[in-house]
Amino acid sequence: MSAIPEHLRKFLIPLILLIVGVVAGFVLLPYEQSVVAEQLIGYPDSHREAHGLRVWMLGILCALPFLCSIVYYCMDRLDRYTLRIFFNAFLICFGALFIIMFLEDFQDNLSDFQQSDQMGSIMLRHYFIKMPALIVFILPYSLMLSLLWALGKMSKSQELVSIIQTGRGVFRFTRPLVFVGIVCTVICLIFNYHWAPHAESQEKMILNEATGTTTHAAESVAFQNKSDTRHWLVGSFPFDHTKGEPLKSIEITTLDTENKATQKILAEQATWSLDKRQWTLIKPIIFDLKSRTPNEPIKVTTNQQEMVTNWKETPWQIINPGLKAPYLGIPGLKSWLTNHHDNPLSDKRAYQTHLYYRIAQPFICLIIILLAAPLGIVLNRRGVGGGVAVAIFLCAGMIFCSTVFPTLGESGHLPPFLAAWATNLLFGFIALILFYRRITGQPIYQTIKNLIPNGQ
Repeated sequence: MSAIPEHLRKFLIPLILLIVGVVAGFVLLPYEQSVVAEQLIGYPDSHREAHGLRVWMLGILCALPFLCSIVYYCMDRLDRYTLRIFFNAFLICFGALFIIMFLEDFQDNLSDFQQSDQMGSIMLRHYFIKMPALIVFILPYSLMLSLLWALGKMSKSQELVSIIQTGRGVFRFTRPLVFVGIVCTVICLIFNYHWAPHAESQEKMILNEATGTTTHAAESVAFQNKSDTRHWLVGSFPFDHTKGEPLKSIEITTLDTENKATQKILAEQATWSLDKRQWTLIKPIIFDLKSRTPNEPIKVTTNQQEMVTNWKETPWQIINPGLKAPYLGIPGLKSWLTNHHDNPLSDKRAYQTHLYYRIAQPFICLIIILLAAPLGIVLNRRGVGGGVAVAIFLCAGMIFCSTVFPTLGESGHLPPFLAAWATNLLFGFIALILFYRRITGQPIYQTIKNLIPNGQ
């Protein structure tokens, strides 16, 4: 078999990635489109544009490897060499962290998996759904460790000195690395849009399905329809309410135009048919309050086994007020805020903070590149360890702040937008200072060391 010519070899990998992307899109996009359509049918008040964008986001993710390979082969040889060194370190760091996280999760959940008769399929579904959340969690740590490793290796071998002596400045050298940070930001932004928060909400459901225990997506949910004629109170919502699983402990109060109660219904269970758009109440107890006078007892009906109604409420609409912000993606958060913007009883701060945070959090990947690169680029052997220590300290502080500031936003101590973006603004400013000092040749580690008492 003859070797592939050099001028054709560089097109082989993009061609393979293009084929893989097309196949993945052919499989995933129709499925996601059907899920979105089912969401819009069951919950007509959803933010249609935000949910429709899910399909486009998934399409971009499928095309991203092909597009990145094209950009890679358009770079010059020195940029590709830098990226190869970085990717070798990145694959090791990401793989090691992924294996550690996988083994830890597997050890924690093994006893639950073993209780299922379909252990293999349950495990496969669990980790397939959880994959986006794992990637979003691991990616910033992997970028930090791999970048420091790669730049430290190049610094010790004096390769960075040789590259800079060719006329390339620090910013020009780090340009391909910044491109990697942008790509990782896009990947996390896509996963953060819907699939990573969705994975967090589905994990408990799958584990309880394995053990055969009952799971609840929400409890003690109160809802009133738009016409303000029916008030619902649902004791517990199963995760599979979209597949016909019954809602339990139902209390429904019907009001007239004067906001007076005319009927109250208590039911053990309530199921909703997606095909017929009907509610079925099991063993309802009906209290007739319409024609009651002060001296007349309440008329109670208890002999019905089932009560079928054509009420327009859907389970998605009823459960929406009880959904927690950390488990909602951008479409879910926008839908929640749209449907509760004028409700004085709803606390919107957590949902607003998480909406902004879903967009802000992926940019941590880019900021980590901007933080670690000037600290990892050392032009003498003595400063390598110090730069790495400062980089790890700053990146750890950034990850810590990314959990503290959103909490302050949820509690009302910071505006939601500022709480979501404060970490990026603070450490992005620090990164620009470090880049400026590295570009202008000013010391970084030694300056920080001199600021510490007795640090010389």
